[in-house]
Amino acid sequence: MNPPSSALRYAWFVVALLFPVALLNYLDRQMLASMKFSVMHDVPGIDTDAHWGLMLGQFKWVYAFLSPLGGLVADRFGRRLTIACSLFAWSAVTWWTGSVATFHELMWARTLMGISEAFYIPAALALIADYHPGPTRSRAVSVHQMGIYMGVIIGSFAGYAADAPDIGWRRTFDLCGVAGFVVAIPLFFLLRDP
Repeated sequence: MNPPSSALRYAWFVVALLFPVALLNYLDRQMLASMKFSVMHDVPGIDTDAHWGLMLGQFKWVYAFLSPLGGLVADRFGRRLTIACSLFAWSAVTWWTGSVATFHELMWARTLMGISEAFYIPAALALIADYHPGPTRSRAVSVHQMGIYMGVIIGSFAGYAADAPDIGWRRTFDLCGVAGFVVAIPLFFLLRDP
């Protein structure tokens, strides 16, 4: 049995709402890696590749271990609230990352980024699955995944912004953090749990 057309339209609207969130989720984590030399030059304490690798790995370890908690929170408190709060939190961390002054602050920023981003993917995929029964689920997930890959691709070019004298790596983080705040606002009002 096919869902009513209004329900199917909203199901695709959910995917459209989540697409830029998925893009930002991966853009915000990817762009730091492509800004290596600008950040190492500007932030005291990142004087070796070992420190750089430790900082990048910090995010991944925290993210990996907290993802199951993200799924638990989404199941208990709802996907909409989990998604919107996660986006708002990691946008704040992204914005703050542009202001860090030391290696230790950057390590804390990456830790908080791992915590805040770990809640998004479990909630988003569950919400998409809730709204897209069998016939459209794979397509819906693939469109969402496209947002993720676009974030990775755009984040890979962030090194150009970091090296641009009129932009720089700090301003890039500021702008991406503000973009996340802007995207988070409509999610609170337009996204709903089924």
